[in-house]
Parts: sequence; structure tokens; C-alpha cells
Amino acid sequence: MIGKITSGRSFGGCVRYVVQKDTARVLDGLGIRLADVKRMIADFNFQRSANPELNKAVGHISLNFSEQDKLKLTDEKMLEIAKEYLYNIGIKDTQVLFVRHEDKSHPHIHLVYNRVSNSSKTISDKNLFHKNARVCREITKAHGLFLASGKMHVNRQALKGVDKVKYEIFDQIKCAKVVAGNWKNFEQSLKNHGVEIIFKYKGNTHEIQGISFCKDGCVFKGSEIDRSFSYSKLNTEFSATNLDISHFSAGLKESPPMRNFVHETRDNIQFSHTGISVLEVLLQGDLPTIATDPEPFIKRKKKSQTKGKSRGMSR
Repeated sequence: MIGKITSGRSFGGCVRYVVQKDTARVLDGLGIRLADVKRMIADFNFQRSANPELNKAVGHISLNFSEQDKLKLTDEKMLEIAKEYLYNIGIKDTQVLFVRHEDKSHPHIHLVYNRVSNSSKTISDKNLFHKNARVCREITKAHGLFLASGKMHVNRQALKGVDKVKYEIFDQIKCAKVVAGNWKNFEQSLKNHGVEIIFKYKGNTHEIQGISFCKDGCVFKGSEIDRSFSYSKLNTEFSATNLDISHFSAGLKESPPMRNFVHETRDNIQFSHTGISVLEVLLQGDLPTIATDPEPFIKRKKKSQTKGKSRGMSR
């Protein structure tokens, strides 16, 4: 099981996208009326109005399962797993809509939830992405679902957006390691496939502390792509060729120092490439049709350009 989490501004756009698909089947709803789409949107927005300072009040999660689990995942079983997932990840005491889709070959369910709780408090998304990976693994094992043995078994053709780019970088790094043997050849091999290496330095020195990889506007830390792709592990592997990494680093002195934009503007980077999905657009509420929704007016704030911006809480 894999969970994908996004947040946005428009309940109107998100609910319509999830519910009005030809294959959509509403399984359940907590704290909302399920009679029709208008009532669902109105109920989400009514609770949202209790906390107008929270700009991105729309929470969306898609839980995706292996095709091999299709026969196991009845509507009842999928709903049970979805509710267990929300509880374990810490999303409680709020409105939730559960909708199953069958427009893909693999079973999946969409969860739309209100980041304004029933007590009008903000439901934090701090560390949500790290919890997501852990909870998905635990539930997959607990329910005896199919567990792929590694990234090589992931269906690349089913990936979209940031996930697609991430796995493209993974595959290209695996190939580059085989043919490179040292940092210089490794960097050139990746560059030939559109992947840029970004080193992180210690203070104003030339001592390398970390590594990130960039492709199509998406930036990932090496360890985020795979644990074996951290700077320390790659350097240990290349050191076997007796390469003097300090000499290689010296050739980068004229390069601009690594900026912390890898962390500071990660959200912007993720949505800047051509792999953006329709749902991600609808969540932002930028389409003309969404402007007619009876949603409370929330003044959009300009994105801060201050360095060191935290990814912990969506505002």
C-alpha cells in the first residue's frame, strides 16, 4: 500500500473531482451529508469557516494497493483499512469523505478530510509524510497485503508527477553507478540523462556534507531517493577506486554554493514541472468554475521568500 498526501484550498474542486468520476463509489462519510455533492461541499466549508486563518484547509490522501490484492479488497475491507490508516497517522476528530475509484488497474481509495477539526483547531501536517511511509508499511504487513521486495518492482508506468521523476532519478543513479566507478564519471553520466548533482557544503568551507539530485525542477536528497544514495555511502563506494574526492571537490570551487532551496521551496518545485495532476490543480482552487462555490473568502497570502521556511505546517 502506498499513500500520497496533498493539501489545497478548494473543497469544491476536490470533492467534485473525487465524487464525479464515472467509476467513483462513495463508501462512507464522517460528519458530512452524503445525499449529493453540493451538501458535501457545504458541510466541509461550514466547518472550515470556524478557522478562516487556515488557508489550505483541504486534505486529500489517495491510498493505492497492488493489483495482486484486488480480490482481497472488498469495499468493506478497503474502508476498514482507510479508517485504520487515518487513526494511525493521527488524523482524528474531523470530517472525512471516503470514495473508491476503479479507473485504474490497481485498487485505490480517495480520502478527503478537513484540516479544521470538529473543535475548530488546525490538524497539523507536521511529519505527516514520514508517518505516511511507516503506517503504510505496518498496515500492509498487518493485513497480509502484497509487499514489493524493493523499488525495482514498482510499476513505473503507473507513476505520475513527482513520484515519476523520483523513480526516474533512482533508475538513472543505479545505471550510472555501474558504469562510472568514480565521482567525475558518475556526475557526467547523470548529466547526460538530465540529472544534476547538488552538493551541500559545511558552512563556507568546501567540505561536502550531503548530496541532492535535481531533474525537471524536482529536487530530492540522495537518502530520500534511496538510503544507499546518501553522500557518505556513495563516497564510500567510489573511494574503493582510490579517487581523491577532495581533488574532485576543488574543481567545484567556482560553482555557486548550494542553496537551501532544496528544503525552502520544495512545495513550489514539486508543482512546477509538467507532471502536475488535475487533482493538484483543483485543490488549489484556481479554476474559474471553482470561484462560484459558496466557500468563505480567504485572502491569499504571498508566498514568503524568507530562507529556512519550514515544511511542517501548510498555511
